[in-house]
Amino acid sequence: MHEKRAYKYHCDVCKSKLQKRGLTAAGTQRWFCPKCSASSTKGRSDLSRGYVLENFVDWLAGKDSQGELGGSARTFRDKTEWCWDVRPPSKLTGEIHHAIIVDGIVVGNQVCLIARTTNFVICWIWVPYENSANWSRLFVMFPPPKYVVCDGQKGLIKALNICWPSVVIQRCRFHVWLNVKARLTLRPESKAGRELLKLTRDLLHVRTRRRARRWKRDLKRWYKRHEGYVNARTIDPNPRKHKRKWRYTHEKLRSAYRQLNRQTDDLLRSSYRPHSELPGTTNHLEGGINSPIRRLLNYHRGMPQQHQMRLVDWYLYGRTENPKPPRKCL
Repeated sequence: MHEKRAYKYHCDVCKSKLQKRGLTAAGTQRWFCPKCSASSTKGRSDLSRGYVLENFVDWLAGKDSQGELGGSARTFRDKTEWCWDVRPPSKLTGEIHHAIIVDGIVVGNQVCLIARTTNFVICWIWVPYENSANWSRLFVMFPPPKYVVCDGQKGLIKALNICWPSVVIQRCRFHVWLNVKARLTLRPESKAGRELLKLTRDLLHVRTRRRARRWKRDLKRWYKRHEGYVNARTIDPNPRKHKRKWRYTHEKLRSAYRQLNRQTDDLLRSSYRPHSELPGTTNHLEGGINSPIRRLLNYHRGMPQQHQMRLVDWYLYGRTENPKPPRKCL
């Protein structure tokens, strides 16, 4: 025998059972009390909260101010005050990815460490600063991939060697170009510097195995031609500050070459697999995630840091694989 279900709605005045009595102008069901003739509507708080949260997230993802939403800014703040405490759900699935891109973005005195594929964001965490321990916290959240593309930060490389010793590390070519350009400038005075700058610029366009091998040979030939110039030494006029009494005459040129030579094998791994989904740069994160986040933070400048972090959380959740609407995240 089925248990009798309790009646859905009762009158707020006399506690009698309510009857349906048509619809309001907005299409909402009207309820009528036959005993005290009171008429009312019954809203669903769960649906209303869900749509408030959805409007709140849409505002975070846009560039309009609170006063440009069609109502009072104070009313909007009062209505959405509780939304700042709602965090988007985690999207970890345990899927093993072929290649991931990792990078961080600074928000106030916190750093958001992000991992993503070329198509969607995998996960992210908030840490006080970038070091090997904090990067390790991110890497233990999902299975190791085959390739990792990064900017070469020392703590990041150390964490990769500890957590995923068998992973192939691909250094971002654009970061290498920026580092070499900072040492040589765009107009080097020496012939060796101009040739090395051209080699670094050519590296950005290497896409095939043949061009990768040719670039590697060109770098070796450059060093043979300018070996004496690169390794030239000068007596240090102030040896007290250094352990040795000499220094390299062209330190910046030598530093640029050593960086290219040290990273050659890792830089060219993506060229050896042209049909794999292995990017050569971190542009998917720098331009696809970090740049829009900075733009949104500028649109909504003036928010406290906790609110800025929540904005970043919702933006990253919207870039995950198949995210749910915000109203279904409650």
